Parts: sequence; C-alpha cells; structure tokens
Amino acid sequence: MWTAVFATAQSDGSSSLFRHRNAVDSLAGAPDRADKTTIGNILYRAQIPFGGGDDQWLYLPATKKFDLSRGSARRMVIECDEQIRNHTGFIINPETSVLVIVDMQNYFLHPIYRDHAAGLAAVDPILKVVCRCRKESIQIAWLSWGITDHHLQSHGSSRAKRIQQAAWDGTQGGCLFKRTWNAELYEPLKAAAQLGDLFFDKTRMSGLWSTAEPLHEYLRTTLKKTLLFAGVNTDQCVFGTISDAYSWGWDCVMLSDCTGTMTDLNAQALSEYNVATNMGFVATSNDFSSAALALKKAEIIPTGTSLLLSHQTPISRANMTAVVDDFLPSLTLSVDWSKKSADLGNTVKPKHVQNQPSITLHDDTSPETLASTNMTYVITLTDPDAPSRDNPEWSEMCHWIAANVSVSQKTVSILPVPFFETAEYERSSSPDDVVEYKPPGPPPKTGKHRYVFLVFAPKNGTTEPLYLSKPKDRQHWGTGEEGGGVRDWAKENELVPVAANFIYSQNKKQ
Repeated sequence: MWTAVFATAQSDGSSSLFRHRNAVDSLAGAPDRADKTTIGNILYRAQIPFGGGDDQWLYLPATKKFDLSRGSARRMVIECDEQIRNHTGFIINPETSVLVIVDMQNYFLHPIYRDHAAGLAAVDPILKVVCRCRKESIQIAWLSWGITDHHLQSHGSSRAKRIQQAAWDGTQGGCLFKRTWNAELYEPLKAAAQLGDLFFDKTRMSGLWSTAEPLHEYLRTTLKKTLLFAGVNTDQCVFGTISDAYSWGWDCVMLSDCTGTMTDLNAQALSEYNVATNMGFVATSNDFSSAALALKKAEIIPTGTSLLLSHQTPISRANMTAVVDDFLPSLTLSVDWSKKSADLGNTVKPKHVQNQPSITLHDDTSPETLASTNMTYVITLTDPDAPSRDNPEWSEMCHWIAANVSVSQKTVSILPVPFFETAEYERSSSPDDVVEYKPPGPPPKTGKHRYVFLVFAPKNGTTEPLYLSKPKDRQHWGTGEEGGGVRDWAKENELVPVAANFIYSQNKKQ
C-alpha cells in the first residue's frame, strides 16, 4: 500500500496531491488490526516525498508533519491539533510565503452597509497574524475589489447585474469602484498597512482566475510557493481564490479565525473542510502566531527583503508636516522639468523649476485601470514653509491648482522588480488651471523650503467634470488663517489624496 501511494505521488505536483496525502494521513493514524488477513505491521519512519524536483513536499511520519519548506534554511513550524486535522502541523519557508488578505473593505465590514459580525471578529486575529508576518519578513498582500467602468462593461451580464444592483448612497461612490471610500480597507486594517505591503485589485470573486491577474503575475515572477489566506467572505471570494491557487499549484493555508462569512454558519465549516481535505491546510491565528522558528545548522540565513513599489509607500506627515494627513497612495506621481525631476525630497535649484513641469501618473499593479476610467484628477503644489520654516506665518502658500486632468496611455515598460508590466500615463488634455503655476521662489536667507505636489481624486468617484472653488488668495490658500492650506481646500471640495511627491529648494543667498 505504501508503494502504491508513493509511486502515484511522484507523478503529480506537490500541492495537487491531497488524495495521496489523505491516504498517508489514514495510514499514519490507523490503528493496528489483528484479524485473519493481517500478516504483520510495518512501522514506516522514512520521509515520504510528494512531487518531484525542487518543488517537493515531504511527509515526516515520526512527527506526523508536512514539510513545505523545500529545503530552506529558515523555516516556521506551525502546530495543529492532530485530533482535528489528522496530522500535527506543517512547515513553511517564510521567504517564499505570502499572506493574502481578501476583501477587508468598508463595503463588506463597515456598519453603514451591513452587520458583518464574523468579518469584524476576524479583524483582531488578522492584525495578530500581520504582526508575526512582519517579524518573519513574510510579504503581505491586500487583495481587494477595484472595479472601473471598463471592467463593468466587459463583465458578463450576471456579474454586471450584481454590481449595478448594489447600493450606491451617492456619497461613498459606486459599489466597489476603485478609489472610492467603500472600496478602501476597513479603518483598523488600513491603519495597519505599512511600507512594503502590496495592493492588488480584482474584478471577480477570485484574484487568481487568470495568469493576467496582477497577483498571479507577482506570485509567479517572484517564485512564491505558500499562500496564507485571510479575509471575507470565506465561502465566496476567499474560497474562490484558494481554489484557483490550488489549481495553479500554490500551497494553500486557510487561517480559519481570520476569515468570516455572512452565509449560514455551515458555509464556514464546509469551506474549512474542503480546504483541509482537498486543497491544503487549515490553522488558526494562534497556531500561526505561536509557530516556532527552525534553522538548519551550518547554513547562512538569507536576509528577508521587502519588495517596494513607490505608489505603495505610505505618505506620512514626517516630511509634509501640516500639509496632508497620512494616506496610502494608489498612484505614483512623477514630476519632471527639463533638467530635473522630483524624487520624494531631493533638492532642486529654483532656476530649474521656473517652467510648469510635466506630470506623469503610474499605476503599477493595474496598468489598464487609468486608461479605462474617465475619472479626472486634480494636481496641486503647495509651500508649507513660507516665508521660512522657522517662521511659517504665510503658510501655506498655494503655487498651483490644475483641475480636470485626464490621463491616457503613454508607454509600456518592464520594471526590474517585480517584473510587472507597467503602464505610464500623462496628461492628455489641457487642464483647467484654477490657480496658475507660480514657480518656487524661496526668499534669501530662509533656508530650504518644501514644495509638495499632491494629486487628488473626487471622493465620490464621479467621472463628471469638477467645478472647484478658487482660493481667494495664494497665502494660506485663502483661508485667512495661519497654517491654512491644501488639506482645508481639498476637504471643502470633497477631494481625497491619491499620490504625492515633493522637492526641497532654497535661495542661493543664505
């Protein structure tokens, strides 16, 4: 019997061998039988391989664990209850693992939309798992609905009907449309997102249904192997993504208390059963958070590195004090003059910024989105250090407001890391200058000034032309109050920030 299981297992990939794994589970846990047909019992202690080559799993009969680490030097050992799972746990490689958090968005969790008790109960366990992932350099990926008009038109009728019938209250934007409030992460999770996290859109229940999906491309090109799943709803988008991940050959782990559904309670149990029996492993947040770290002797431990995409870097007020509240950019903003460019805090001489710059927006994880949406954006430039950082009594100073900036596809290039196809977009129509561009001109002996570029989008996601108020004066952005600035003006016009960049500049006389 052992020989039959082993021979069949060698011909398949590791993650598709759960019928064989179940046979091993049964044999490992089967009681000795002493009936007439029993000739004798064989105690099998050798490691049992599943799959072949470098993608091989091992079953360890001595400990009743599955080793998914593929020989890595650094491993996490997740313990499981043998009475529930019929094995005692599994071992993963943190370097090739990803925590995929599905659909933890306002639309699904916020009380103004629904009472999602199970989803809200999953928030704290997810935060606990996120904390352990950061400690072990496990990549965190936020997978969320992000629909555009283009996607809606290309959806089949059944999906379009569901989306179009969903609630639209007129203030929070269309149902799960990209860059609307209802599609944002639920606040406790949004606050937990950090530098190096990745954000992926999906437009179907599964985020891995096609090789063209951004998450699919990332996992393939970075050679990730093991996916840890959390989010809502368990039996819908979470299970749909797990099912496709399993079919494409990734290791699948469902963190049960990090998921939740509003369907009948049996749906949660059935989803966990199907994953544990056929597709992968089920563990709890406690199982994962308390996992032991195992190291192979005499091997160098590779240093974990976070994959950084500039538009996924949280913009904080550390270098933009009093300009804008913390936010997670959904775009990358490039600002270019003829000889210089803005690079998040580089110093540029005033003589190089006298002409109005060219503006380019990048959307690395979803290159088709900007070209397919009719949404327009607002470009602003503000100086919070007028007349000087030591005496900002004129702060903030409005230097530019350009409204109704649309975008069109410009070029397609390949990033060296993580090898996404990246579409770049530039202004394709003449914007409406609400306030004309005033070149940075810091006065003598006032030190370095920060000149902050911000891109805003309409809070309600409208694609209609924007009619914005014009500040009465450049100084204080017309508020008449010291410290008044772009944040106040954006709030008045119901705009939300989606991208930022800034430079330092100073007069040569100091």
